[in-house]
Amino acid sequence: MATDLFDQLADKDVPPPPEQFDQQVHWRLNRTLLAMHCFELCTQCLPYFFKHFIPAVIATVRYSLTGCYEAIRRDQH
Repeated sequence: MATDLFDQLADKDVPPPPEQFDQQVHWRLNRTLLAMHCFELCTQCLPYFFKHFIPAVIATVRYSLTGCYEAIRRDQH
């Protein structure tokens, strides 16, 4: 039965794709990728950036204004 179906499909003519098919696919794919990258940036990258970079900037500004560096010591076991 499967061979009959394949034989029927082999006899059918396949129409050519539209002229702007590739361009439409690229636009849809690019929009999807852009949305995914923006989502990942906002949910993963920016929190990591704020967690690690902002304290360094604050310490630099504090050192520039006061002239002394106060190290924050955490208890290490």
